[in-house]
This record gives sequence, structure tokens and C-alpha cells, in this order.
Amino acid sequence: MPLVSVIINCLNGELYLREAMDSVFAQTFQDWEIVFWDNASTDSSADIARSYGDRVRYFKSETTSSLGKARNLAISRARGEYVALLDCDDLWLPWKLEKQLRLLKEHPDLALCYSNSMFFNSRGDLYDHFSQVKPKRGMVFGHLLEDNFISSETMVFRRELLDTLDYMFDEALTMVMDYDLTLRLAYRYPIDYVEEALSKWRMHEGSESNKKRFLIPRENNLMLEKLTHTFPGIKREYGGSVSVLADNVNYQLGLEKWDEGNAREARRRFRRCELNKKVMAAYVASYFIPFVQFDKMKENLKTRILGGRSWKS
Repeated sequence: MPLVSVIINCLNGELYLREAMDSVFAQTFQDWEIVFWDNASTDSSADIARSYGDRVRYFKSETTSSLGKARNLAISRARGEYVALLDCDDLWLPWKLEKQLRLLKEHPDLALCYSNSMFFNSRGDLYDHFSQVKPKRGMVFGHLLEDNFISSETMVFRRELLDTLDYMFDEALTMVMDYDLTLRLAYRYPIDYVEEALSKWRMHEGSESNKKRFLIPRENNLMLEKLTHTFPGIKREYGGSVSVLADNVNYQLGLEKWDEGNAREARRRFRRCELNKKVMAAYVASYFIPFVQFDKMKENLKTRILGGRSWKS
């Protein structure tokens, strides 16, 4: 049996799929299988996946389901001791599995190993993930509540600890199911990371995360409600971190209301948040300019920070 099951879920991913799969075949560590779950694609994704031969175990849904459900279905077919995720528009660097498996084998109590990642677009590399977030190791549940510092294409899970959870991916979530899973693992088990960028996360306007960004705060709110039910003590143990997540939800919901043209409701949401520079900037700006202009200003600021490189293709 293979040591690692690489889970690739695909819905009409033909544009970048071959690059993603080539990056798995280029790994210095070769004891793996690809479990390819075709979520009822109608493009040439199936032909591309099948062209790689027996190391790719191809499955196809009759109808399109949520990504959480598709991930669960794929993992149910996985045979490896470790499970790694790769979306069909992202890439791995050749030594990714080798370096992460070394860490997991050295520390058998770890449920998850993640790493830094390079964010890129059609113009080239933009910035590394850890320049934007502060990674944490060990029992990191509280830190992870405050900031989701794990990029999904870097994740390698220990399968036996995944199996201790009541469920893996929450099928009611479409945008934060990876975050939800890592939180439920981090509440019980230590996690660790490799400082080096071992993957590349593609930024393009056609990505699901870009098209559905305003779903994230609603799903984070639902996720927090479920976590509180599953772990009744988290408000007592991690009250400050719970408040930070709630503030982030209100900030994002405020941006959504502003985008819809309801600046008054946006400011009501902002007033629920702990005051900081980010919230104050949005609050004040909402009196004078439309959201699209504020969003463009944020994009221009980020572009300057990145040295004049916009993430947009």
C-alpha cells in the first residue's frame, strides 16, 4: 500500500490540472497514490487524469456535490497512512512530501504538518504565505481561531488521527471546510510546520475563493457555533480568541453590506469589532466613498507592499 494518498478534487479544472499532477509525479518521495475525485466535470479533466496511468485512481460523481462532501468521498478511497491535499490549480515543489514526512515520522504525536507556500499568478511569484501570517506549532487551537495561518495545499494529515474525529470535512461548508477540520484537530493534537515554501498557491480571479469570498464570514460564524457545541469549554478556555474570530466575522460582514450599498449597516457591523487601524479605516471611509473604491485602494496598497506586483492575472 502507498504511504501517502494525494487527494485531488476536480470540477472542470482542465486549465491547470496537468501542471498540478506533474508536480506530484516530480516528487523526490515516490511512495504515493493520487486519489482523483472528479466532481462531475464536463470538460477534459477526466481524459487528463486518466492519461497518467495506474498511479492515479480515478473516481467520478454522477452529480456535483459540495467540496467538503467530495473531499470526504475521496478520502474514503484513500489507502495511505498520510493524506495530503492538492487542488487542481495549485502546485507542489519537488521536495514537499519528503520534508514533511520526515517531520511527521520524527514526531509521531503530530496530527498535521503544513508549510510555507508561495502565492503566484501568471506573471510569476508574488509573496510567500508566512510573510503575511505568523505560523504556530504545538497546541495552537487559540492561535488558529484568531488567524487561519494554514494554506490547504500544504496540509499533510496523519490518517489514524483524522479517523478519531466524528467527521472529517463538514459538508455544509463550501469555503472554510479545511479551516474547520484543522481547528477540530488542533483542539486535540499538536501540529507543526516546515518553514520553507513547499507549494505554490495560484491566485486568479476565476478561483472559487475569489468568487465566493463573502461566503467566508457566514461560514466562519456557522463553524464557530458548531465548535462551541462540539467543545463546550472553548469560550472559557479561549474566550479572547473566540472574540477575535467574531470580530473578523463582523468586519467581513460589514464589508459585504458596504459592497451592497448599505453603508449604515456596514458601520453597525464595524462598531461591533474591537477598534484597530483596519476597522477604523473602513468605518471612516464608508461615510465618503463606495466600497469598490475602498477595495481598489486596499488592492493598490497591497500591490505597493508587494513591490508593484498585482496578484490579479
